[in-house]
Amino acid sequence: MPKFNDTERKMIKQKLLQEGERLFTSYGIKKVSIDEIVQAAGIAKGSFYSFYSNKEHLYMDISANLQLKMWGDMDAFLNNHRSLPPRDLCKQCFLWMFGELERYPMLSQTNSEIAEYLFRKLPPEVIEAHTRDDSHELIKLQEYGVHFTCGIEIATKTLQTLAISFLSLQQEQTDDQQTIMGIILDGVLKEIVSDESN
Repeated sequence: MPKFNDTERKMIKQKLLQEGERLFTSYGIKKVSIDEIVQAAGIAKGSFYSFYSNKEHLYMDISANLQLKMWGDMDAFLNNHRSLPPRDLCKQCFLWMFGELERYPMLSQTNSEIAEYLFRKLPPEVIEAHTRDDSHELIKLQEYGVHFTCGIEIATKTLQTLAISFLSLQQEQTDDQQTIMGIILDGVLKEIVSDESN
């Protein structure tokens, strides 16, 4: 395995993230090869494996970074809407995130087929790390008076499943998309979020 100093590692990883996002956004995860990624990043193929076990792992790392950016913006949204009742706050937050996806084309292309593909290709620990990241964001909602009536892990997995469904729905471009999302969200949030603030 190639040896890199800290500066080189940082530069190479940044290039992989940047070029990976560009390629995955343009062609989709299944059509992009590691050869294309390393060529775009200007590194040897062996160097790629110093950072990632496969292209799917890179894809998940890019997705996590994009979600972190979105969640950073979500703090401002939550502060501006903190007076809403808990379920309403969750619903508006979820809908806001889907509106924000226009700024993150790679994330907006995710659907149930891509999710299933990633689950098949990635080791369980990578998927679990992603779920933990999502759980941290739900824990943050508790600071705004949201109380989950189930465990955070169940709430996280429920909302992840819902997100994948909504991403698939968005790709259909139906006129009733917002109405459908609202109905489903109302039903799910009624089951997992208390209607009273903490």
